[in-house]
Amino acid sequence: MSAAMLGTRLDLAPSFPLSPSPSPPSGLRVRASTSPAAAAGTRALGPRAVQAAAAAAATAVAAKPAAATPLSSDRTVVRLGLPSKGRMAEQTLSLLKSCQLSVRQLNPRQYTADIPQVPNLEVWFQRPTDIVRKLCSGDLDLGIVGYDIISEYGQGNEDLVIVHDALEFGHCRLSLAVPKEGIFENINTLEELVNMPEWTEERPIRVVTGFGYVGAKFLKEKGFKHVSFLAGDGALESYPAMGMADVIVDLVSSGTTLRENNLKEIEGGVILESQATLVASRKSLNRREGMLEISHEMLERLEAHLTASGKIMQI
Repeated sequence: MSAAMLGTRLDLAPSFPLSPSPSPPSGLRVRASTSPAAAAGTRALGPRAVQAAAAAAATAVAAKPAAATPLSSDRTVVRLGLPSKGRMAEQTLSLLKSCQLSVRQLNPRQYTADIPQVPNLEVWFQRPTDIVRKLCSGDLDLGIVGYDIISEYGQGNEDLVIVHDALEFGHCRLSLAVPKEGIFENINTLEELVNMPEWTEERPIRVVTGFGYVGAKFLKEKGFKHVSFLAGDGALESYPAMGMADVIVDLVSSGTTLRENNLKEIEGGVILESQATLVASRKSLNRREGMLEISHEMLERLEAHLTASGKIMQI
């Protein structure tokens, strides 16, 4: 088992608690370096890195054993949660197929499947939010899901271990955006937004978001004292124009939707960068029979594919 290969220096610090920073934390990863390869956005991986990181990962998990509480069931199979719908689901299946891990779903109306190349592994198609919740509850052992979802719905759960934090699809960022006009016309940095005199206890800044946990933590850390949150999902760009919110915290890919709705990102307003990750339950890694072997098998295949496709640069 291993973590994401983002450089050459092993870091065995605990993977959580989560911090809503642009760089996703993980206790099982090789941190980014300042090498030219890292600066160019490639990932450096030596020929023995998978084996070395596998040993390091096992050490990291063993260093912080799970609490001696029973697993959610006495089942003997390992469960992998995959996104059930949308582009993330399509890209996940495509990646696994490229790794010779083709998912076989005998009945498209059912939520279960298997991967013939990996015995003793059940695949469960779930909503991304439910993947994280069920990893926390022990009903899933492994999952592929965006780092943004782990951050929001994991909420610092130390039983979540990021095994691979860069599967190279599903890229986006969670960002704060403000209107281009009105009182925000000359607001271009987070510092300027914090210091606006308009925000008081009687008139807090109104933030609409589907990421209340991560958003609130970020704004508190950045010095916002008077904040009111409104939960929302879908078409958040309409809230400021309708007078329902002052700013939005939402996922951004290209930024086109923001611009077309007269909104702008500001300097310092990126809360986190996200892409697809492979995440596991710490309790399962410690105690589920076959879990370490299956995690290691999947990880080696993922790394081999990413290397062959040029997304990891051999050194």
